[in-house]
Amino acid sequence: MIAIDWGTTHLRAYRLAASGDIEARKIAAKGIMSIPPGGFAAALEELLKEWSDPPDPIFMSGMIGSRQGWLEAPMLSVPRACMNLPPG
Repeated sequence: MIAIDWGTTHLRAYRLAASGDIEARKIAAKGIMSIPPGGFAAALEELLKEWSDPPDPIFMSGMIGSRQGWLEAPMLSVPRACMNLPPG
């Protein structure tokens, strides 16, 4: 499995073993703000080209799901008690 944390300034990738341990990691200064329109797939393929053939499942988080990212993910409403915040 591959886990991606794609932020505003950096792209981080982690290849995970079945146990969840990190087998390998990569980081690139290819945050969402540096990727041209339509360029997310190519940037991801370039970073991961040595890791997967055929590709492993890929899970992405971070700014990649923002309005400026690859595909905007809807926000979910979470009760305040679930977030462990003080009342108010």
